[in-house]
Amino acid sequence: TGAAASEMSDAAGTLWLDVARRDWSDELLAATGLTRAHMPRLVEASAPSGVLRPELAKAWGLGAEVIVAGGAGDNAASAIGIGATQPGDGFISLGTSGVLFVVNDRYRPNPASAVHAFCHALPQRWHQMSVMLSAASCLRWFCTLVGADEATLLAELAADDSAVNAPLFLPYLAGERTPHNDPFAPGVFHGLKQQTTRADCTYAVL
Repeated sequence: TGAAASEMSDAAGTLWLDVARRDWSDELLAATGLTRAHMPRLVEASAPSGVLRPELAKAWGLGAEVIVAGGAGDNAASAIGIGATQPGDGFISLGTSGVLFVVNDRYRPNPASAVHAFCHALPQRWHQMSVMLSAASCLRWFCTLVGADEATLLAELAADDSAVNAPLFLPYLAGERTPHNDPFAPGVFHGLKQQTTRADCTYAVL
């Protein structure tokens, strides 16, 4: 579009947004030597942020008036995609990190438990989001540790009926954010025994 614009759910992650008011915070901007003049214009996710530049529209074979929406941050966009739009709706996302996302009808911060409170991609909606820094990435780490791929470990586990005795795995491979908010939290296998097998540890990691 050639215009600088941001939308609420993404801007909420900058620490310059007054999340409750859905507007840039003059106080936070001033604390870092900035003013509103440095910031992009804010729009809601579904609102137009501008029109595609004519030369791009022509090059891509599109019409002359292609409206570009504000868009959304990754988890807020995922929430729209799966229909998590009403207060109390939620979902879990497991990738490198793990996210627990819950929709709110108002700004509900919970810094004591390191729970993020962001703007949702819908007007007059917010969301709480807890983030565990290591989630599905733990299985990749364990594969590297024991020198086997995921398929091998899962087949091994499927053939082992003793995994009920698995140790407990605390997945703090990169510190933690929620709920401990401790960048130095270490990962742990707790309850290892002489008879503990690799399959038991796979089960614990999963």
